[in-house]
Amino acid sequence: WRDFAYAVPSDAERLIEAAGREQGRLGAAFKGAGGSVALALGVLVAAFLLWPARAGLARLGYARAEAGGEAGSLRKTSLALWLTLAGVLPPLGAGLILRGVLAGAGALTPTFDQIATLAIRMVAWGFLLESLGRVLLSPRRPRWRLAPIPDDVVARLAAWPALLGVTGALGVLAGGLDTILGVGLATAVAGDCLVVVLEMVSVGGALTMLARARNARLAAVGRAGRGTRAPWILAVLAAWIALATAFVALLAGYLALAIFVMRETIWIGIVLAVLFLLLRFFDDLFPALFAPTRPIGRLLRGGVGVSSHALEHLAVLVSGLFRLLLLLIAWSAILMPFGASFGDIVGRIASPNVAFHIGAVPISPGAILGGIGIFLVGLMVTRAVRGWLESRYLPKTKLDIGARTSLAAAVTYVGAAIAVVLAFSYLGLNFSQIALVASALSVGIGFGLQSIIGNFVSGLILLAERPVKVGDWIAIGDLQGNVRRINIRATEIEMFDRSSLIVPNSDLISKTVRNLTHSGAVGRLTLVLKIRADADPAAVRETLAAQVAAHPEVLNEPPPAIYLSDARDGALEFTLFAFVASARVAYRVKSELLFAILPALKARDVSLYSASTIVNVSLKDDAAEPWPAKPPDA
Repeated sequence: WRDFAYAVPSDAERLIEAAGREQGRLGAAFKGAGGSVALALGVLVAAFLLWPARAGLARLGYARAEAGGEAGSLRKTSLALWLTLAGVLPPLGAGLILRGVLAGAGALTPTFDQIATLAIRMVAWGFLLESLGRVLLSPRRPRWRLAPIPDDVVARLAAWPALLGVTGALGVLAGGLDTILGVGLATAVAGDCLVVVLEMVSVGGALTMLARARNARLAAVGRAGRGTRAPWILAVLAAWIALATAFVALLAGYLALAIFVMRETIWIGIVLAVLFLLLRFFDDLFPALFAPTRPIGRLLRGGVGVSSHALEHLAVLVSGLFRLLLLLIAWSAILMPFGASFGDIVGRIASPNVAFHIGAVPISPGAILGGIGIFLVGLMVTRAVRGWLESRYLPKTKLDIGARTSLAAAVTYVGAAIAVVLAFSYLGLNFSQIALVASALSVGIGFGLQSIIGNFVSGLILLAERPVKVGDWIAIGDLQGNVRRINIRATEIEMFDRSSLIVPNSDLISKTVRNLTHSGAVGRLTLVLKIRADADPAAVRETLAAQVAAHPEVLNEPPPAIYLSDARDGALEFTLFAFVASARVAYRVKSELLFAILPALKARDVSLYSASTIVNVSLKDDAAEPWPAKPPDA
């Protein structure tokens, strides 16, 4: 600070000299009436863009959105994108117009031309921060809020987007002004220090306010209000770690490290906010564009012959491709301050050698950590792809639940295998080395993990051959239930009492399993009735046939069959076989048929046979002696 105090007079004199040169240049350029009018018009247009234009565009966006009725998902994301552009583009246009007026009149010195360009960047950056924060929070119009943030939390955070925008703009200004003016090292260090302190105060204040708002909300609604998702918790935790790192670096004198950490933290926050906005927008845009009632949907249906189901399928696929592209662009933007570009990342992904050949690199602790990190990232990506398939893509297809589950499980296995190969490749292991390690482990696998490997292979067979799939009703011995999930080691079967039966996959392959719903198998029900021998067999058969034919769920093909299966002991035994669409409804249909058949038989005076036997016992008819009124005296 002592060096800064000594350097202030000379730096201030240098700035005054530059301002004097620019003032003389301005006076000469706008000396006439025409130049003054041009400058005045430029200033008026810039002022109009900075305030009335921004406010007018925002009101126009809200008016168009509210004119459409209910705040739908696409309407919300479109409005958020419009408000973001309306908050950034007018100030950017105002700066460009002013610079153009000054440059056209020859009123800019080379130094002030660089300062004007820096000022335009500063204004655009500050308004971008403020617009993104305002769009995500939407404090005045909660129904158009895009981020899932409660009203009480938004009320506490409403003022912070503007503060973050100001500090971000000051950071851009301080970072470029030192180089342009050529100020001393002490002045540059002091300015950077003040700016990074402001950034730390702004970010730390926002995080503190967010924590207080969440604690107040939990205290108001109790533990039932705990709904914070893991990504939000991790993001806040990472922000606090970055803030603490910058603070420690600043105290230790590592100003460049503190500046880098704070700028990167703010930059990552902006990238994630823009990514969130664009992901939501494209997820809502393509289903709306490819809807059968929209022009593109009508064109594809009429001109190409695409069905409505295929349009939904196409919309989800295009949305998924755009999500992948946006994630790649966001990752490139995050790595940009480290010297990486979008072309570098795409080149590495497209390289044929990245997966299997990195080179004979010695395995070090750092390489081990890197390999573990790659494996975990691969599993996370695989899980995200499977979640997207199960929740968005596969439900739009015509595949049954079993096929969808098998395909999702196959994606998991393939993704895990790719993650393992990438991790080994990062460690420098080629295929021959991997085979050597596998052969060394094969002995242990053969003795210790034989059962697990057998169940794993059996699970692959179940997913490929599909003798048993999710949703089937199977019977193993005396146990029956519905297949709910086929895992790597075992299959989960839900019993009829809602309990779960865990069966190893190898048992489903090696043992006899009855699949009652395999390949659309029909269900068969059997009714056995014993009728008294004095009944008319033809009348009984006619009654049974009429009731079976009247039931809507009994199939005509295969046709029902009625047999007089036995006649003995004074009873006629009738056996009825009928078929229904699924074994799951056989028991219910059987009950409904009995409820209909028994009254019909009774109406025709046909009685069921009773096997009760009446036994008559002959006793000697002797006169009973009367019981004395009083017992005789002893």
